[in-house]
Amino acid sequence: MAEIDARPTLCFAATFPLDGRFGPTAGELATRLAASIGVGEAEASAIGRSVEAAFAEALDGRGVGGAPAIEVSLCADETTLDLSVSRGSTNVLAVSHPRPGSKR
Repeated sequence: MAEIDARPTLCFAATFPLDGRFGPTAGELATRLAASIGVGEAEASAIGRSVEAAFAEALDGRGVGGAPAIEVSLCADETTLDLSVSRGSTNVLAVSHPRPGSKR
């Protein structure tokens, strides 16, 4: 029987109230997901900081039409770690990082 080199997909999506106290939580979730799939500590921390900064930008709310919440989506599949932060129809952050050890 052939061996399958597949990694499970892990996705997390959360909707946060418009409260700056949740920015660090969103960043920490991104940091932990990145670390859990093998991203190095420094890079995982940078990913978390980028999510936290995007959260603050979404909270600032320029051009978002009064959307009531901030959505954060984190998804690790076989080859990438995809991150997004949005408020309403405005996407503040959309980044895709290669997953360590992936055969892209």
